[in-house]
Amino acid sequence: MACQVPVFRFALERWSADQYRAVVTPGASGKLSDAEQSAFDRLKTAATEAEAAANLRVYLADEASGASEPVATATAEARLDLFYPEKIRGFATKPIWSGPLNEDTARKLLDSPIRREIVKKLLSGESAVWLLLESGEAEKDDAALAAMEQANAQAREKLRVPDGVVTRSQAETLPISAPVNADDVLRSEVPLKIDFSVLRIGRDDPAEALFRAMLLNIEDDLREFSAEPMVFPVFGRGRLLEPLIGRGVSDINALDYATYICGACSCEVKDQNPGMDLLISANWDAALVGSEIVMEKILPPLEGTAILMQAAADAESGDATPDDSGQNPAAAAAAAAVPASEPEEEAAAATANRRVLAPILAIGLVVLLGISVGTLMLLRRKSP
Repeated sequence: MACQVPVFRFALERWSADQYRAVVTPGASGKLSDAEQSAFDRLKTAATEAEAAANLRVYLADEASGASEPVATATAEARLDLFYPEKIRGFATKPIWSGPLNEDTARKLLDSPIRREIVKKLLSGESAVWLLLESGEAEKDDAALAAMEQANAQAREKLRVPDGVVTRSQAETLPISAPVNADDVLRSEVPLKIDFSVLRIGRDDPAEALFRAMLLNIEDDLREFSAEPMVFPVFGRGRLLEPLIGRGVSDINALDYATYICGACSCEVKDQNPGMDLLISANWDAALVGSEIVMEKILPPLEGTAILMQAAADAESGDATPDDSGQNPAAAAAAAAVPASEPEEEAAAATANRRVLAPILAIGLVVLLGISVGTLMLLRRKSP
């Protein structure tokens, strides 16, 4: 049975972001300067701290390459290379950005104003954020913005949350016997709604320099369209989809993306869905904490184990009041769960044999009847 939770919500609650790789190569001396070491430590800490861990792994070049000797650049400065997550094909050995290692680049790598806005909007319940990477030509950029605003209005009017989604409060009040698919239950109190917004990014904004590198390398030829506006959908925990470009930035194309993002998550395996994760410093799990469903509300206990557990509990508590037959209820429950005596076993076995043989005989009769009819039909077709 397919999951009914919308793609954007399933991704927010259940898809962890893939990790980028930051590889640091010391300068010609083979060692990091004090300032470079401070920047390196900053990256290392950000990748592991609990408060707002970045989806990042940080290495020295010799660690990343497995070299037995220290690796160094030919220049005096250390170099920082940023790589997409290894799951992205074609980018395992190709950095998406390279530059000097210092406090400024470390800070811009880990965080930026646009990424902070993305996190706020997605955790407020927005289905997705449209990132409008401007061309620098006001007429083109304004037209792209107008198209996206029109698409947003159409999405709010035409799209609906799939039927069958169960909120946390609904799940907690359901009876144990209710037929609920656990995958259809939301895992957070974040508002569930069909809503989008647009964030604009300037081509020359220095604060977003490293973030632009993450956007513009998702396809090999995107830098060839620097004179055109681009719109990147972002949903979940920073899941990025391929952009709409130039004339492709239309309400029709954007609504197609919105339909996928807001549709039921038919494929729950993250790697089988389109897109790539952005590098974002945010503790998504902490933002959603306190919203886990008590699964016992959805999955009833196994009957056999429930009987034995209740019997054991009654015995321990001393609840051994005899029933009308004079037998201890706890002992009766325990006895019902153990094998029967030999005569009872033989009777049960005979009954089981009859239940097995009956359908076998019925199937045999059907097969014989089919062969007979088939033979008659064959003889009739061959007769003159």
